[in-house]
Amino acid sequence: MTDDTPPETETHRRLGSELDLLRRRAAEMGHWALSMVHDGWTAFRSGDLELAQKVLDRDTELDRFDQALEHEVIGFLVTRQPAAGDLRAAAALLKATTHLDRMGRLGFDMARITTPSEGHDVPDEILTLLDTMAETVEEMVRQALAAMERSDAELARGLFARDDAVDRMHRQATRLIVRELAHDPLLAPRLSGTLLVARHFERIADNSCKICERTIYAATGQRRAEYLPRHSYRPYALEPNRGP
Repeated sequence: MTDDTPPETETHRRLGSELDLLRRRAAEMGHWALSMVHDGWTAFRSGDLELAQKVLDRDTELDRFDQALEHEVIGFLVTRQPAAGDLRAAAALLKATTHLDRMGRLGFDMARITTPSEGHDVPDEILTLLDTMAETVEEMVRQALAAMERSDAELARGLFARDDAVDRMHRQATRLIVRELAHDPLLAPRLSGTLLVARHFERIADNSCKICERTIYAATGQRRAEYLPRHSYRPYALEPNRGP
């Protein structure tokens, strides 16, 4: 530090560097969780029990990421005692670890319910829709991680419209699966798992949005209600032309 550099400026720079490192660690955890989601769906779709087991085995490392990052963030809060934006950033990362862990666990759950697909073919219409959900959700996770790592509020704000699309696909998948269950009860074991997978994708999208909410709050101090008012919700049964 040069003599003409104010101490508070140097302190802020040091805290910023430490926060950047914590963000990179969180992004690393997020990509690990994303790999579990991707391979969990691949295993479930193809009935690949060997790949499913590999996903299940990754859960231990996910736990290590979660515990280590929580410890590092708490250590930063205790030893550095940050204020204002730095405090928001650390608190946001602490909460983000919960959402990252949940995403990985949803990939774990897809692997856990994987069964051999022989004799249990799911209609192509449903699989194609779930493929689209998987692709959309994975893009959402990557965008959320990039926004978090860069502390980019604008990139984070761009995620929420995609969540509405995933919600629509989830409702459509539910309708198609219920229809097929009525037509062919023998498909029930496989389709019940498919219904769970559709729900898992919807939850992964929601957790991506939560990470973006934390990112925006850390960068701007704004809560979601200040920039994206919530919809007015009604039970699906009371909405015209809407199924379950």
